[in-house]
This record gives sequence, C-alpha cells and structure tokens, in this order.
Amino acid sequence: MRKVNKSRACALVVSIQSIRDPLMSTLMLDYALRLQERGTDLDILLVTEEPGPTDLDPALAERLRRARITWRPLRYDLKGAQFLQRIRNIARLAWWSWWFTRGYAERTVVGFLSMASAYATLVRPFGFQRLVVVNFEPHSQYMRELGLWPERSMKYRVVRWSEDLEVRRADVVVAPATAVMDHVRALRPGVEIHLQGVTIDVPAHARDMAAGAEVRRRLGLDGRTVVLYIGKFQGIYYSEAEYVAFMRTACAADPTVHHLIITHEEHSAPLRQAPGWSEVEARTTVLGPMDPGALRPYLSAADLGVIAVPPTPSQRFRSPVKTALYWAAGLPILIPEGVADDWWIARDEGVGIVVKDLPTMEADVFRAGLDRLRATPVEVLRARCVDVAMRLRDTGHMVDLLARIIPVRPRSGRP
Repeated sequence: MRKVNKSRACALVVSIQSIRDPLMSTLMLDYALRLQERGTDLDILLVTEEPGPTDLDPALAERLRRARITWRPLRYDLKGAQFLQRIRNIARLAWWSWWFTRGYAERTVVGFLSMASAYATLVRPFGFQRLVVVNFEPHSQYMRELGLWPERSMKYRVVRWSEDLEVRRADVVVAPATAVMDHVRALRPGVEIHLQGVTIDVPAHARDMAAGAEVRRRLGLDGRTVVLYIGKFQGIYYSEAEYVAFMRTACAADPTVHHLIITHEEHSAPLRQAPGWSEVEARTTVLGPMDPGALRPYLSAADLGVIAVPPTPSQRFRSPVKTALYWAAGLPILIPEGVADDWWIARDEGVGIVVKDLPTMEADVFRAGLDRLRATPVEVLRARCVDVAMRLRDTGHMVDLLARIIPVRPRSGRP
C-alpha cells in the first residue's frame, strides 16, 4: 500500500508526447528528474500518451524510482478515433489524479506544452490546488496560418478555446517567448507569468573538437564553411524546395560553403527533386535522422546553424530547441527576422546572422553576414555563443524556476 505523508507535496506532470519523444526525454522528463535529484519532499506522477511500446529501459526505470517519479502511460493509437481516445484518456487521467493526490498537503498539476495543458486544466478539479502551464504556445495559431485548420473549423475553435481556458485557469504560466507573454497578458493580465525559453543541458552539448574534426575528415569537409540544418521540412518549417533555394544562394555567396543536413528519410527525395538541386548536390551532405545523443559530433563539425522556420506572424511565439543546441556547441545561427526571441538575441548579442527570409535572401546579404562573424576570432565567437546558451537556455534555469513555482520542501533527513 502506498505510504503518504500529509505534510508533503505531490505533482502530476502531463505530456501528450511519448516518454521517448525528444521533446519529452530531453526537456520535461529531464526537468522533472533534475528537480527531484536536487533533493525535495515532492512525489511526482508522470503521465504521457504512448502510441508504441510501454516498456522502459531498466536504467531509466531505476532512475525514475530513485527520483520518486511514478510513470503511467496512456495508450494512444495515432490511427484510431481521436476524439474518443481523448475522452477516454481524460477519464483515466482524472481517476489516476484523484488516486495519486490523496493525503498530500500540497498538490500541483503541471501541463507540458499547450495540448497537454488542456488535459491538466480539465483534471485540476480532481484534488489539485495549483495549475502550472510549462512552455505554453498558442498551437492553434500555427495551424490556422498553415491553412490546416480553417478559422471556422471545429478543431480550430475547440483548440483555441482550450488554450484560452488554460490561461484563464492557470496559476502560473511559463512562456517561451516575449510574444507569448504579451498574448497571455492580453487574455489574463494578472496571471503569474515567467519568461523562459526552451532549455537543454548546455554543458552536455558542448563542442567536442576531436569528434568534430573526425566528422569533417570523414565527410571531406576540411577547409569548408559547414552550414548545418537539423530538423524537418514542410508544415511550420520551410519546404524542401524553399530550403534548396536558400542553399543555392549560400553557395553562390561563398565558394567555401558546404551544407550538412540531418533530417528524416521522407525528406531526402523531395530535397533531391527540388529545382536547383543539381547546382548544390556536390556541396551538400544529407544524413538520416539520429538520436539526440548522437548529434554532438555533427554540431561540433559545423560553423553555422540554420533555423529553417519561415517568419510568419505566429512564429514569434516559438522557442526552437535547435537554437539552444547550436549555441551550446558554439555555433552562431542563421535565422529569419521575427522568429521567436532568437532573432533579436542573435542580432543584439552578435551570435548569428538575421535575414528577412531564407528562400529570397540575396547573396550579398549572406556574404556580409558571414564577413561580420568572421571579423571576430573564432574562439571568441564560439565562447560568446556558449555564454548566451548558458545565460538563457540552460536547463538549470528551468529547474530553478520549477523549484520556485511548484510547492516543494527541502528533503528531510529521513530516507
């Protein structure tokens, strides 16, 4: 039988991402584990939606146990009836919430990202005193701009309503960008809100000079200016054809440029079929997807990291993980103006090149940006990038914030 100390606190952490999804495993899961491993009298119930296997790596299972985190997966079939599955999972989550929170003096529910925060908002009446929304973004705005959810569609209306409800019911909102803060305050001026971009373990992604040199040697990149892009195309990103248009301009601007792309397999063929691919093929290396832990050597081999996000109005709400990865490895970024807070940080801190738009960028603009970066000694520039990453995007800041906004108590001397 579960032992509960009525003087202690508990938290329910909800995510619709799988526990294996990089957005979960390297972000919210990491935050929760670090918080617990600092030493608190907090017990955590972690609930995720799982479309695949629900077995855990033994090492992770043991780490969760030691951190007093109980993991409960909600089954979710990506091809199944979406609405019915959501209703079923909300009901299960409500039951688990009530069961888990019994007897605790302080009870908090935490929603990670706006979709999971809708779940958290709905189950708050089941025993929780406090609702914390982490990394809130108005997802409905992205989908409307993309034309995937028409403004009059039921899906857009429901998600927009749920996002507004989250803000109105939340006790605390963690906003990943200043535009999100403005959006939240317009809905609810008095809510407690904190600005914190998406964070990563910056020291763990530090530049590995030896590994980077080996990648450059193996891929034949010595003497090249390696322009790296890690991620997807289409949707909220540029299309493959738009990215190839940018690649052509970058190659025309500087004869040393070589593009390194790490992306999903389904994007490889559209890249190679895009207009102008033949002009850049010899100066491009395309690699398939890899585990986040395998990216460090490739980040260490690069000279510039690309944020391939078009500057549509809703992109100001974002906080790309890739920016933090690039800066942690000492890479300045290339970013369109208006994307997240990262574009003006890159400009003001001297850690990137800001352009109006990648596909329509002119060669002389890119060349001038490279010249500005090259005017700074490379070691100084890399140190500057890492400093920005540590000050703004290191996970230690997020854990400090969670320790302040989730009622926890220092661990007593008892086991």
